[in-house]
Amino acid sequence: MAPQPNFYNPSSLQIPAVSQDSIGVQPIDKTGLNTRFMNPGELEAVVALARPAKPKVVVEFGVNEGRTAKALLLNIDTLERYVGIDVPQGYVTDKTVQRREVPQQPAHFALDDPRFRLLIARHGSHDLAADDLPKCDFVFIDGDHGRAGVTKDTLLATRIVRPGGMIVWHDYHHLGSVDVRDVLEEYYDAGRPIQHVDGTWLAFMRV
Repeated sequence: MAPQPNFYNPSSLQIPAVSQDSIGVQPIDKTGLNTRFMNPGELEAVVALARPAKPKVVVEFGVNEGRTAKALLLNIDTLERYVGIDVPQGYVTDKTVQRREVPQQPAHFALDDPRFRLLIARHGSHDLAADDLPKCDFVFIDGDHGRAGVTKDTLLATRIVRPGGMIVWHDYHHLGSVDVRDVLEEYYDAGRPIQHVDGTWLAFMRV
């Protein structure tokens, strides 16, 4: 979802935060990219979270215009394959706030990179099984932010990420307009070692 004024309120978030310095956030190559749908510093933080996993394969749920995909393809030297998943025009998201965000040109920022593959599924990840996706080292989840979507994306992610890899979720925030916070805090309460990046809407879990 689009960035909001006063977008970060840690007092309303249960999952513990880590500083951006602690994950090694630094400037990145964003040639040709705008930062629509991302708050300041979030692309840099996603790249910083990916680097320790030295990913060869990345899967993204909710690739949208391909902005995050392009940032990772530009800045992660180990990347050999990137699968971006999205939905066709006409898909109705569970959350009203996302209904204007279904992309007209899915992944257009990343389509020129031969390592990138776009996968359009009529009902997003609800149409997919783990066997439809490659084993990978890093998953970015930014798809349908209703409870069912977040839960299915996370289930698939846990089944395809190799040991030592990373799962990152976007839109972990206090605004109440999506279900990401509720789902992730339930996972955290159940013992999953999820953390979030201070000053962002990013949460993550090492596998």
